[in-house]
This record gives sequence, C-alpha cells and structure tokens, in this order.
Amino acid sequence: MNAIKMVLIFFSASLLTCVAQAEESVKFNRDVLPILSNHCFTCHGPDSATRAAGLRLDRRESAIGSADSGRNAIIPGKADASELIQRITAENESDRMPPVDGPKPLSTKQIAILKTWIDQGAQYEAHWTFKAPLQPKIPQTRNTAWPKNKIDSFVLARLEREGLQPARTASRETLIRRVAFDLTGLPPTLQEIDAFLADRSPDAYAKMVDRYLASPAYGEHMARHWLDLARYADSNGYQYDTEREQWVWRDWVINAYNENKPFDEFTIEQLAGDLLPDATDQQRLATGFNRNHSITIEGGIIDEEYRTEYVMDRLVTTGEVWLALTIGCARCHDHKFDPISQKEFYQLYAFFNQVPERGMRGFEPKQRIPSPLAREEQQKFATQLAHLQAELEKPLDIDQHLKRWTQQISAQPEHGWTVLEPLTMESSGGTTLTRLPDKSILASGANPRHDVYEITAQTNSTNLTAVRLQALTHESLPGGGPGRHSNSNFVLSELELTAVSIKDPSQQRVVKFSQAIADYSQNQYEIAHVIDGSVSGNNGWAVDGPSRKLPATAMLIAESPFGFAGGTKLQFRLRHEANFATHGVGRPRLSITSDVPGNLQLHGIPADVRQIAAKPQQNRTDSEYKKLREYFLSHHNPRQKWEQRIADLKKQQQAAIPETMIMQDLAQPRATYLLNRGQYNEPREQVSPDVPAIFPSLPATAPRNRLGFARWLVNPDHPLTARVAVNRYWQRVFGLGLVKTAEDFGVQGEFPSHPALLDWLALEFIRSGWDIKQMQRLILNSATYQQTSHVGPDLYIQDPENRLLARGPRMRLAAEEIRDATLQASGLLVEQVGGKSVYPYQPAGLWLELNNRPNYSKEYPQGTGEDLYRRSLYTFWKRTVPSPMLKTLDAPGREFCTIRRSRTNTPLQALLLLNGPQFVEAARKLAERMLSEGDRPLTSRFNMVSALSLRAPPLLLNWPSSAQHMKPT
Repeated sequence: MNAIKMVLIFFSASLLTCVAQAEESVKFNRDVLPILSNHCFTCHGPDSATRAAGLRLDRRESAIGSADSGRNAIIPGKADASELIQRITAENESDRMPPVDGPKPLSTKQIAILKTWIDQGAQYEAHWTFKAPLQPKIPQTRNTAWPKNKIDSFVLARLEREGLQPARTASRETLIRRVAFDLTGLPPTLQEIDAFLADRSPDAYAKMVDRYLASPAYGEHMARHWLDLARYADSNGYQYDTEREQWVWRDWVINAYNENKPFDEFTIEQLAGDLLPDATDQQRLATGFNRNHSITIEGGIIDEEYRTEYVMDRLVTTGEVWLALTIGCARCHDHKFDPISQKEFYQLYAFFNQVPERGMRGFEPKQRIPSPLAREEQQKFATQLAHLQAELEKPLDIDQHLKRWTQQISAQPEHGWTVLEPLTMESSGGTTLTRLPDKSILASGANPRHDVYEITAQTNSTNLTAVRLQALTHESLPGGGPGRHSNSNFVLSELELTAVSIKDPSQQRVVKFSQAIADYSQNQYEIAHVIDGSVSGNNGWAVDGPSRKLPATAMLIAESPFGFAGGTKLQFRLRHEANFATHGVGRPRLSITSDVPGNLQLHGIPADVRQIAAKPQQNRTDSEYKKLREYFLSHHNPRQKWEQRIADLKKQQQAAIPETMIMQDLAQPRATYLLNRGQYNEPREQVSPDVPAIFPSLPATAPRNRLGFARWLVNPDHPLTARVAVNRYWQRVFGLGLVKTAEDFGVQGEFPSHPALLDWLALEFIRSGWDIKQMQRLILNSATYQQTSHVGPDLYIQDPENRLLARGPRMRLAAEEIRDATLQASGLLVEQVGGKSVYPYQPAGLWLELNNRPNYSKEYPQGTGEDLYRRSLYTFWKRTVPSPMLKTLDAPGREFCTIRRSRTNTPLQALLLLNGPQFVEAARKLAERMLSEGDRPLTSRFNMVSALSLRAPPLLLNWPSSAQHMKPT
C-alpha cells in the first residue's frame, strides 16, 4: 500500500511540473539549450571541423538562414514548416536527426518544447554563464515571518510557486552538530554542546557560527576542499611516483583561510604571486598551486612532450577552478559546445607556458620558504641565532690563542696527507679503471647504472686517523667535470674501508667513521651520507655537476685510530648505488693521515707554516708572524666554533624547510604556438596571451602575463569567477550547488535551480570585498540552512536531490570527516595545525605491491605516537596508492582537479569501520572514556557516547533516521 502511495505521489508531482511548464513561456537557456547541446551540437555546434551542412544551431543567424535542403532550419513562428522539426520527427531513418549512429533521439516532451519555442518566435539568448550577473530584485513572499536573510526570500519564493512550504527549524543539537561539521569538519565537543544549549540569547546561534569560523580547524577544513581542486599530493605520480615536499604550500592554504584572506587576493597570489611588485616569499609560496600537477622522472621520455602536458594541466585546472568550464575540450579543435575556439585555448595556454621546467630533469623553480604556520619555530631559531651571533662578536685575544696553537703543533710530529698508490682496482659494473701518474684513478668505458669501485692499497703507518677522497676533474669526463653522468655530477652513496694486517690477514677491522667533511656538497646531498650506512634510495654525496664542474675533496675521520704493526692492507669500496643511474666518481684519489683530529685539514697544514710555528716566538720575522697569524685565522680561528654553531643552526633551520615548487617565468618569454590536434611537436601559427572573445577583454593596460590574467579573473565585471566560487560554497554545505554541475557552467552544464539567488550571492560576495568567512556566515545564518531534514518520505520522493531546498541539508560525511570525528570522539585526535605529512595505519606491503618499481619503491613508513592521530588532512597522499581508508570512503586520487567527490555506499565501507585498526583502536578508547566518567547511570553514559559519536545519517542507508538526532543529557 505504501509503495502504491509513493508512486501516486511521484506521478502527481510530475503532472504538476508539466502543467506549470505549459503555463509559462519556454525559456531558451533553461529549456531549449540543453536539448540542442545534448542532441545537436556535436554536428551543428561551434566546432567548424566537424560541422555538418554548414549549419550552426548555436547561433540564430545560422539556424534561421540556411539548411542543407535549401530551406530554413528554423522558421520563427512556424514550427511545422521548420526543417529542424521535420528532421527530428522524420519517419525515414536516412532523413531523421539525430542520425541513427549519433546521439539518442529526442523524446516526445523535448520535441514539444522545441515546437513551442519555435512557435513563440525561436528567440535565442546568450548563455547565462557568459553574461555578467545583474542585481536581482529581492522577491516578495506571502510568508514574511520565515526569512532570516535575503537568501531565504529567493528560496521561499520558489517554494511558494511550487506549492510547498519550508520545513521547521532543526533542533539545537542538530544545528550545532551541522555547523561544527560544515565549518571545521569535526563534531562539537560536549562542552560546546552544553554551552550552546545553555545560551538562550537571541543571537546564540550566530555567536556559535562565529566561534567555529574563528577556530583553527576552520582553515584545515576549508583547505581540505581546496586541496581536491588543486590536485595536491605528496608524490609526483606516474610510474615511479616518488615523494615530493609540497606541504608548506598546503600550510599556506590553511593559514590563508584562517586569516580570511579575501578571495581576490587568494586567487591572484596562487596564480601569479611571483609576478606581484616586490613579491614576498609567502606570495611566491602561494604559486605552488600550479606546481601540484603530476611530474614524471622516468627515463626515455621526451622532455618537451611532458612539459607541454604540465602546462595543459595548469590551464585545464585553472579553467575548472575559477571558470567551471571544460576548457581542455578545445585543445585539439574548437570546443563542440561552448564558444571557445582552439586558437583561444592556446592564447590562454600562453599565460602558463613560461615556467623554466624541463620534463624529467628539472623540477625548478623551487624555493625554501618557511611555513606561515611555523612562526613559533622560526622565532626560536631567530632567538638562538641572535645569542650565537652575540657570542661571536665578543672581544677575543687572538694572540693568546695563536700562542697556544703554535705550542701544540710544534710539539707534534709532522704527518700531513700521504697519497696512496692503488695496488688493485676493480669495478662491479665493468667500468675500466686506469691508474694515472699522480696516483689518481680514471674511470672510462662502460658506465653502468650502479657501480662499486674495489680499490686496495698498502701502508706501513699506524695510528691512522682519517681518509681523504679527492674527486678530481679530467678532460675525458663529461663536461670536464668530476663525475661520469652526462651533467658532470656523481652520487657516491657510501665509502667503506676494511683494514687487514699484512702479517696476519686473519686480523681485520672494519673502519667506522665518526665525521665526514667536504669542501663542497650539493644541497640535500651532503658528505655525511657516505658514512650513514645507507646505500639505497636517493642518499649520497653529490657536488652540483650541472653548475659546478670543479674538483671536490672530502675527509672522513675515524672513530678511533687504525692500522697494524708490520703493515696494513687497505680495502676501499666506493659504492654508487643510489637511485641515480650512471653517477660514478670519474677520477678518485685516496690519501691517509696520522694527524690528531684537532689539526686535521682537508689539505693539511703547509710545511712552511709548521716550520714557522716551530720557531721560538722571538725568532720569527714580521712577515713570518703575519703568515702564521693569517693561516691560524683562516683555519683555526677560535671564533670558528661559534661560526660553525651558527652554520649548523642555519643548516638545521634550512633542513626544516623543504624546497617548495613555485611558479617563476622565464627571463626571455617562450613563444607559444597553436598545436595541431594538441600534439607537442606539431606547432602551427604563433599566438599571444589573451582571453576568449566571449568574455570581457583584458584591460589595455594589463600585463599580458599570469598577473594580468589573475586580475582579470577577479575583476568585478567578470561573469563567472564569483558565481563559481559561491556555488562551491553552497555545494559544500548543501551537497549540491545551485548549479548542480559545479565543474561545468558551460552549455553542457545544468541550469541553476535558483538563478537569481546565484547572481545575488555572487554580487554580495564581491560587495563584501570577496570575504570568504562572510559568505559562510551568510549561508549558515539563513533559515534555509537551519531547516530540519526530517520531512517524511513524500518530499524526498518529490524532490530527491533537494533542489527546491524545502528541507535542511542531509548527506553523508566525507572520508576525512568520518576518520577525524572518530578520533575526536575517542579522545585520540591530535589537534596540531600544519607541518609535514604523516603516515597513519595502513595495510603492510601495499606500497610495494602496487608500485613495484626497483630502486624507487619502499615499504610504507608507518608513523608512531602522535603522527598516527593527526587530522586526515595531513595523511601522506601518494597518487598511485592513496590511503586505502580514505579511498574506500570516496576520497579522490588527486591526479587531477576534483570539483565534486562521489558518494557511494558499499559493504567494504562497513567492513572498514568495523575492522580497520584506526576504528577498532578508537572504539576501545571511547569505551575507556565512557567507563572513566565516574559513577553515572548507564543510560547517561550511553547518551554521552551518542553525543560524542558521528551521529550522522546511517552510512549505508540514504533514508532519514531518527537515531541521528538522539539528544545528549
């Protein structure tokens, strides 16, 4: 019986809708354009390359002026005489349109709409998307008591036209939970619930909204949505999917939302912050938005092909995020539906085509910029640095220190460095190793991906304290540098030494080194890596071969002296086993010394300096004293310990700040060409940066670069930017935007459910100074938002997607919200804002199984302690293997921009919540919390758990449930 009732309700609603449509004129944008776009524009739309019979149905002058039969396709006022109607109703398949092998035929209702439209004069309208919003008149409603702000007037006017009434206001418990999730992504605490329920002032609700807007969790929650748009991830994607450190940009987004950066500034800084006059580091950091695309490091690729793909990605993402248009459809030909030509696509492309990156061999430009959320840590560094600087600048008696030093070295025997004569030289990879007259070893011939040089030498010295490795240059090496790679670099992953007694070979010792020093190390490839015991991954000592083709010297200090009486055989292993192929040292030379560690220098104390130091002070000439003093100040200055501590602190500070990829244009602009069929190697005519003709022109004074483009986007006269932004804010809290197709405002997109409201919100957004928090405040303070979702099945059947807004929003939580709410309810959530990505629980072996690439794959490094309980926003996001927990709950892969996440219900989700380690652990902690609350009645404890739990709609059912609104005591 209930099923029959539901069917009757459905058909009654459909009948009322048809009657309502019949009573008013057919609207081109709302009623006709979707039909033409879906069924006709493929062959009769903007794309000239595939247009049939020269007929364009997207333009009135073409539609009423020609047809392949010689008759008009459309005769205004005469539907039956129009070729369009005759073709779509033709009985003969050869004459009927769309063709049998084309789009599906039109329905009877669609044909009736076209006939009515033609009979009414076949008036065309410019698509609403490309017309600037006009200030709409606030509708008058019969019910004047319900609206709380102007949003409600628009909503209520539509409801009254449909013969509906808004739902009652939701309970206060429901409202605080709804607001808390929508503004912070977290449930309210028990204290927050109690405070709100106890506050009976008229503005209690508004104050509660403002409190959540001021919460640091607000910026985290807003950033989570923006990261989907920005395709943010912690790895590069493609086959190897290696790690990248872009989290400082993520922190910038969190901070921008919490500081309520106006949306126009938010836009300009992310698209062109580097081009602003006197751009700050933070403005340059913001441009990481358009470096979040996937990047390949695979060998054998064509650099220009992938560089082109990166630029395409930037343009397509920008088009989706700020314009909600499928701009990428015009890459290979004119857009088939929207008025954007292929040439205009490449004019837009030109704005983003100036970054000096080179496919797999350069992720530049990068910059070390501190996170805006790390101000406290940066202040600590600054305080420590100031203290060390003050110590360094204190007066010092240099002559007294010089006297002590000369007495020390004059009392010691002279050792210095002894260059070793190689006895044997072998390469594990087949490299030819040749001994040169200066006792260095030249590598030539085969250049294997990985290589180990086995070199032996002998010495009669004992009490050896250090080893020196010189990486010398040679004209036969690539670029005349010190390394064997094509860019003159090398990566030495480890240097190992075994000392063997010549008298008794059974006596052997693996020499351990306590310190490694070099006269030069490439950033992030310091000499310390050669003694850290790691020979895989990206570790190793490198020397910036591409930009520095000079010799380099390293010194390795032993933990304790080594060497055997009667002679020692030294077995060296120079290991080149990092992920970088063909990166061997090109010309190594090895030396040893017995000098005490305090006197060790990379190049030793010169003999003439030792001789001067050995003389009594009164016997030194002025020139000798000067030379001795200058050498002492250069190599043993007592201030060096402070300088070294300052250098170490700065190095520590730098290590805490990763290099973030940012935007930076070439000094000499790169020419841009229209690419035939979008192919990187088929350039046609050259184009200049510009915007499509359908939009307002760039101002004559605007620079033709990303800055000019970004400012154009947020010009108040722009028809799309504000509409697209407020539609996403609406979608975020109601589940669907006023334009359902939030990713496509073009001809193929859906017409707004409340077009006047959309325009009013867009104009209000601009009037507010692009104030994002004010837009959230406006929506959440509306009566529309505060409605209950409990309206019974009839309204759900009549309006299943709530497009009429006759009830409150009701939708399942996103993946991150489910996990974060679980952690908070259990008391496990760590509410630290910002910082590096973390590694919570994940099935063992998953990374190796799904990204099985030798030398690049690694086991998932599961975190410990607080890292397991950070908000899901900070979970390490690997593109090829996203968090299985978040992925199961519909999180995207972040390979591309995601405007709308899907919402699914699967058994696997239920199994995850029942058995996932994170959820089992949280359940145990929640039970402990419940039991530790004292001697309260069992019912009160259950009510507490209800208040703390997700208390959202059932995860596997999309039907209202009273269980979601259980009231806590």
